This record gives sequence, C-alpha cells and structure tokens, in this order.
Amino acid sequence: MVTRLDAGRPRSDTDDMHLCAILLTASAAGQPAGELPPSASGEHSLKLARQLLPMARPHRTSRYVVLSDSQRPQIRGAERILEETRRQYDRWSRAMRSPIARPDDRLLCILFHDRADFITFARHTEGLGETAEHVSGYFSSRFDWVVYFDPGGSDDIEQAARSLEEAAADIESARDRGADPDRVEEAAASVDALRAELDAEEHARRTAVTIHEAVHQLIHVGTAFPGRANWPTWLHEGLAVAFETDAYRKPFGPDRDYARRANGFRDALREGRHMPLPAFLELETIDHAGTSHAGLIYDQAGSLVSWLYRRKRSEFGAFLEQAGIPDAQGNVPSVSTLFTEVIGSPADIERRWHADVLRR
Repeated sequence: MVTRLDAGRPRSDTDDMHLCAILLTASAAGQPAGELPPSASGEHSLKLARQLLPMARPHRTSRYVVLSDSQRPQIRGAERILEETRRQYDRWSRAMRSPIARPDDRLLCILFHDRADFITFARHTEGLGETAEHVSGYFSSRFDWVVYFDPGGSDDIEQAARSLEEAAADIESARDRGADPDRVEEAAASVDALRAELDAEEHARRTAVTIHEAVHQLIHVGTAFPGRANWPTWLHEGLAVAFETDAYRKPFGPDRDYARRANGFRDALREGRHMPLPAFLELETIDHAGTSHAGLIYDQAGSLVSWLYRRKRSEFGAFLEQAGIPDAQGNVPSVSTLFTEVIGSPADIERRWHADVLRR
C-alpha cells in the first residue's frame, strides 16, 4: 500500500451511488457481492475483474494488462511505468543473484479514474474498511492484481486545481477592468508556476504509487523468496518504498535515493521521531489511518532496505531467502533473531545506518 498524502473524507451520497453501481454490476455479471472466489490469478483474475468492472477497458503491453476507466494519457503513463518497473526489478534481482519473476500470464493492474470507485472496489473485494480511505493503492495477494486510483482525483490536488482556476479567472477579470498590466502579468506568471508545481506533484504521486504496488506484485508472483507470505509488514513495504521514484525514465531502485523518502527519514532521525531498530524489526502492523505514523514507517523501512542493499547485500539476500520460512516444528523464527544471525547486531547496524543517513 501507499499512504495517502491528503486527509480522508467522510462518505457522501455520491459514494453510496458508486457502491450501488458496483453491487448491481457484480450481480448482473453472475458474481453476486459477497460471493467472490477465495482466490484467482492470471486470466481468471482478469475475467473476474472484467465482470466486476464492465465499464473498464483492458489495455495490454508485453507483460501487463491495465484495466481502466481512466483517460488514455494516464493509462499510457501507467503502461510505461509498469514495464520500466519490471526492468528495474529484474536488474535488482540479477544484482541480488535471485531468480527473476517470470509469471506465465500478463500481470493485472486496475486503475480507477475516480477515488470513490477505488474505495468501493477495495471494500467490496478485500474488505479493507476504513483503511481504503487512507491509501492510494494496494496489491491483492488474493487476486494477484494491483489496484489504485489516479492521483488527479485526490482531495488536495482537486482543491488546489480549483483554487488555481479561480485565481486565473480573477486575474482575467482584473485584466478586463484595466488593472495595472505589470501586476496582472506578475500574478498570471505566479499562477502558471503554481500550476506547474501541481502537475509535478500529480506526476510524482502517479509514478510512485504505480511502482510501489508493482513491486509488491512482483515479489508475490516470483519464487525468489519462499517465506514472503510470513514477512513482517515493514519488510514488504520497505522493498516497495526502496524502488519509488518520480523519474522512472532513469534507473531506480534500492541503490538510488528517492529524495522525498530519504529526506523524510533524515528529518525524522534528526528530530528523534524514528523508531529504534529492535522495536522496528518486530513491527507487524501499520496504522494507515494515522498518516504521520504510516508515512514515517514507510520512510524508515525504505531507508533500512536501501542501506542493507548497499552495505550488506549478500547478508540481506540471505535474510530475504530465509525470512518467514517455518522451522521443523512449523514455527516461524523471530525476525529479530534471524536478522541478528544473518545480518548482524541490530545495535551495530542501527549505528552505522543512521550515521550514513545523516552524512548524505
């Protein structure tokens, strides 16, 4: 999942209408609400998704299917980001000397144009409840699909866009009334600059969420890490965060910092808001409703994974291969114990990791 940067909002009548639409759609397709299959993958996942979302159209690339009701430019962007994520993940797998994920079928990505539709779908198919209000996307290990909404539908971006349109209208009105031309042009330039910043923010969110959820999917469908179903949440999220970027046309992954995440953890470290590593290793859940908590955990997890990849690559690879695998008695060993045995003392790792972060 990716934490939302804007606050959640209460349900509205519009949301209820979207809910009714999907429930009716599911029933009409012979797939009544509440009677979804226990799991599905490959073509079966695509068939199920198309039954649930008949208004969405499939768009195929060499290794993905993007099922979406969004606009064509956003779909094309998703296709390019997904394919590049696959290439960068393969590059990382080769560096880790791990098997490269080679699923038999194209991987499925569901992209919603509208946030309300995303929330309803998440609740209906995954039972996410309130969590759906606070995330931008998720990967379903039940159905092997990635689901997210276009960030242009985020509350804060929509509000900012409306404010800019209102400001532009006010400027044109002032121009018509004969206001000082220099001041009018200055105000217009300021609005244009803010609009460019908003476009950049929207692009950054769109890129990061697509990459993040695609990495979850690749880890799940691959065979490199047999214990992945039992990994702690921080490890899953740390790997996905470590690949995030807003510049997907350049190489990206755990060997390269993404400034938004790197700076976020560096600031938390300087201010003492981080979680000590021994407690962090045992972290099992993330409070997505508490956006500050979730954002910090994601930043810290991504930083730790990146540091381990750069400084302890072979040990980190062994840790990933062994984490979550039950012992002879069927018990999953403690993450902290395995971390200490394979990578090193948490206290020593924390000291070296933090020192490197503060130096960068």
